[in-house]
Amino acid sequence: MKSIDYKAIFKRIKWMIQKDGRSQKELAEYLNKSRQIFYDWENGKCHPSLIDLFNVSKFFGVPLEYVISGEESPIDDATAAFIVSTQGLKEQQKKIIYASIKAQVDMFKQMNEEKK
Repeated sequence: MKSIDYKAIFKRIKWMIQKDGRSQKELAEYLNKSRQIFYDWENGKCHPSLIDLFNVSKFFGVPLEYVISGEESPIDDATAAFIVSTQGLKEQQKKIIYASIKAQVDMFKQMNEEKK
């Protein structure tokens, strides 16, 4: 499994702030954090939580996967919210949910391939 590139995530967040003409202050307020959090994220003092990343995706109106990897997937925001809400579930429960989501993604990919 690939490790999470937090520097790339923060770079992407900075780019989205600039692209949208918003400020770090606006995002910090939306996340209910101080602006200091961006300094801490940028310098590796701490990393954004999954909830933080999900809220960043909501703030900018982009998929969670885009915030994390710079790529987009067929998983919509409702599915991403559901994934975030599974925190605290037992591993077996998470595996069942993951298998269901993976089947949906595979079906979506297959449908797209058939359209080509």
